[in-house]
Amino acid sequence: MTQAEFDKLHEKIDAHRLEVGRFHEEVASVSRQIANCDKLVRLANAGLSQIDGKIADAVRISAEAQQIADVAGAQASAAATTATSAAVAGMVHSLGEATEAARRTSLSLNLLQFKTGSWIAVYTMLVVLCCLVTGFLTSWALRGNALTPEQAHYVELGKAHEALLANASDKELKQINAIRTRAKTK
Repeated sequence: MTQAEFDKLHEKIDAHRLEVGRFHEEVASVSRQIANCDKLVRLANAGLSQIDGKIADAVRISAEAQQIADVAGAQASAAATTATSAAVAGMVHSLGEATEAARRTSLSLNLLQFKTGSWIAVYTMLVVLCCLVTGFLTSWALRGNALTPEQAHYVELGKAHEALLANASDKELKQINAIRTRAKTK
């Protein structure tokens, strides 16, 4: 693999890393949206609890009003029913909006997961393909040459040294051994 190909591969890896970072940011955004939906649902529940409290107050007022006068009780009950209906309608509408927002957020999250999975699969296939091409090119370039030119040079240099040692006199061999011994003791 050439340096240019290696650099391109690193650029692709960095681009993918940025894509993964964007995905994590989008997931965080989706998580915040889900949290906001949860807040809306909690507000709706709190509103429903308040409505229950208002209904209880309306029933109590209605009972007191019936003791005073049936007409005043009927008017109070009608007013409480209208207020309750309006409040329930508003809360149902808010709850419907929160549910729809949660559904859209879920769909968005599923799409982001699919996109990221697709990018990872494409990236993995590209890396495997690059490895296979590199192996094929290396095999084709060497075609049976197990040694690089530099390694072949060192083999020839070793053979030359071996030939020199084979032709060395006893005096030269003693000097070489003395040098080796001195080098070990230092």
